[in-house]
Amino acid sequence: MSVPTTINNLPPPVQQWLDKVLLSRPEPNLIHTRFAYQVLMPSKSGTTARFRRYNNLATATVPLTDGVTPPPQVLSALNIDAKIDWYGTYTILTDQLTLQIQDPLLNETGSLLAQSMRETHDELTRDMLEAGAAQIDCVNGTNGDLPTELTFADIQSVYVALQLQSARLINDVIEGDLKFGTAPIRPAYWSMANTAVIPTLENVQGFIHEANYPSNMSVLYAEFGSVGNSRWTVSPLGSVSPNASALGADVYNCFLVGQQYYGVVDLEGAFPSTYYQPLGWGNDPLHQRMSMGYKYAGAYRILNDAWGNNLRTTLI
Repeated sequence: MSVPTTINNLPPPVQQWLDKVLLSRPEPNLIHTRFAYQVLMPSKSGTTARFRRYNNLATATVPLTDGVTPPPQVLSALNIDAKIDWYGTYTILTDQLTLQIQDPLLNETGSLLAQSMRETHDELTRDMLEAGAAQIDCVNGTNGDLPTELTFADIQSVYVALQLQSARLINDVIEGDLKFGTAPIRPAYWSMANTAVIPTLENVQGFIHEANYPSNMSVLYAEFGSVGNSRWTVSPLGSVSPNASALGADVYNCFLVGQQYYGVVDLEGAFPSTYYQPLGWGNDPLHQRMSMGYKYAGAYRILNDAWGNNLRTTLI
């Protein structure tokens, strides 16, 4: 019986085949800096950005007495400080790695660093909101937890509270149109929520998906829909407090904000930047290492506690 030559005794010289097109990687929506009051701090201005807001004067409802000068009012102001901090990271690549790996390694490294930089900016803003925003629990749901799931009454209570504090709406009305299945969208505050809230949000009375807006001219890339005077963006990076409800469920923090509720400060001359050091840079006598990284300076601060809230919710 003849013995065939098989792959067992004559294997191919290379037993793997690599697709030249790299697979897509997760790139979450970045929503938390979108509604901030953006400020550029000049270089050589110290380490702290200071914001100032004057307090309103009292109204003059008492009639003047003829010939009698009333007492004057004294101006007062509130100062809010935001300290600049520095952030950054880097990676080191060897010459052998870049010469032997088939991937476009430097291009991919630069792209990864840029994504890390954007996500860092977003997560720092989210963490500041999570730590400083006034909390309101959903209480009108039916899941038996505290907080409960989202309802229209809970969302309405937050944007009414913002209206009572004269918080300015961020977006104007989207007027109705003669298009099937659409509805006009009210002028709105904006909410930033975790993507896990989507099923609960869709069950809220009066929810309108962004696909049913009469116009998509002002729709944000991360926008999911609207409820009353609120429009909602979602992201996997949205805030969540694990096991924080009365029954031990995860609590999702939905930040509902008006204009100038919070600020993000960039330092002039220290904008988010990437850096590349080639082989041989520094103490590298055999030209074995190169590095890529990024660095930037910024500050994050709530500017008016009354113009935003953290609506805490569990799921259905």
